[in-house]
Amino acid sequence: MYWIIINDTEQGPYTLEQLSGIGLTSDTPVWREGMAEWLPAGHVDELAALLPVPQPPAIADEESCGTADTPTETGQPSMMTAGPATATDTVRTVVYAPADAIPAGYVAITPADKPVCPPTYLVWAIITTVVCFLPMGVCAIICATKVKGHFRAGRFDKAGRMSERAALFVILSIVAWLIWMPFSIVFAML
Repeated sequence: MYWIIINDTEQGPYTLEQLSGIGLTSDTPVWREGMAEWLPAGHVDELAALLPVPQPPAIADEESCGTADTPTETGQPSMMTAGPATATDTVRTVVYAPADAIPAGYVAITPADKPVCPPTYLVWAIITTVVCFLPMGVCAIICATKVKGHFRAGRFDKAGRMSERAALFVILSIVAWLIWMPFSIVFAML
């Protein structure tokens, strides 16, 4: 049984036969029992026959949030992003390939343009939840925990937005605490 994510909505469970009629793409996130995390369908061997076009293999490195530096035949690493060049919020797989091996519809990214995982602000979110204003801190924690997941899935824009929201909720939690603190001291004196 397989579960998939389409338009940020988890759907399933599906059998292999049902997945063949859904129009599964190589970028569709898929999970089944026994898998450690969601993977694009192009990286799941048993789904290869259901996909319209086979994708190049991805080389991942956890420390760089989903990319790796591997030199090509020319000695210079060259990256390409799997997925349409015009889509702004699709799941993308980052792979290295020689510059002349980039197929049509793929975007070449130089090593200098390699995306960097945005900060999560998780530690600050936890501290502000415990010390400052609980509701804002909880919102900060929720946003902070989504940053790396979106980044590893190739949704760089969403990862950046979640990072910004986590920072905003941390700041709002501190501001709310600073506003409430004088009132709580006055009430304690009465």
